[in-house]
Amino acid sequence: MPTISVIVPVYNLEEEIPKCLLSLLLQKFSDFEIIVIDDGSTDNSLSILNELSKKWGDKIRVFHRKNHGLSSSRNFGISKARGKYIAFSDGDDFVDPEFLSKLYRSIADSKSDISVCGFTEFYDEKNRDFSRKTEVLSGEDATRRLLREQENLDILAWNKLYKKSLFRGIRFPDGKNHEDNFTTYKLYSKAEKVSFIEAPLYNYVRREKSITKKEKTISRLNAKLQAAREAKKFFENSKLFEDAEFSEILAFYQFLDFSIKKEIDKKNFKKYREKILASKTKLDGKRKFYRFLLVPFSGFFYKVFRKLVK
Repeated sequence: MPTISVIVPVYNLEEEIPKCLLSLLLQKFSDFEIIVIDDGSTDNSLSILNELSKKWGDKIRVFHRKNHGLSSSRNFGISKARGKYIAFSDGDDFVDPEFLSKLYRSIADSKSDISVCGFTEFYDEKNRDFSRKTEVLSGEDATRRLLREQENLDILAWNKLYKKSLFRGIRFPDGKNHEDNFTTYKLYSKAEKVSFIEAPLYNYVRREKSITKKEKTISRLNAKLQAAREAKKFFENSKLFEDAEFSEILAFYQFLDFSIKKEIDKKNFKKYREKILASKTKLDGKRKFYRFLLVPFSGFFYKVFRKLVK
């Protein structure tokens, strides 16, 4: 049986999927399988996948299903995985040749259950690295940081290697956008240790979808808020409950800031300002200051301050 199963959902990616799979097939780590789930593609994706599977044999296992969405495809891949560890890649991204070897080495050296690497975002002929210093945290501390900082590096599914056993009882939610928000904090909280690698080993290719920027922003903010509220229930009798409460406050503040930037309707400012002022959640120093600015003149000073610091 392979040590690692890499799960790759695909939907209409005939131009992108060869580069993605080639980057995985050329890994310096050799003991892995690639599980590709064709999610009802209507282009030539499935034909390309079948050809690659013939060429590379058991290294690539291809499954074709009716269209159910990203979460369902990932969950199906988890059910088919034979490896002790699981990694994810989106079919329009690509990875560094040492993506698997360094993530696996980090887990082996630190005896952790999850390893996390940095990533590079490619967008509009530009690229930007996102990384964190190399370190090892307890699962509790890693979860606390995820809830309190809400950094994509922690939340996203694909820049990580997971012990497969962590997924017992945990799956990606069907029918929800930004599904990682609802899942990763649960996996972190089950881990004894989470290790971090500074190197950006995953390459995320950001593409504009047909959805408008305003719709995309609202969708993302609503997902973060709903995930925070689910986290409050999940950690209701846990030491992490206050951190989950704090994640909800962060979501409120994000609604304020995006309304100030006019990326969502300005009515959200009034709505979430009132929620922040009514909340009894324990705040850190920065958010206490922000709350102070929200009180007079319907939040006028907060608006001015946030425009100046952006």
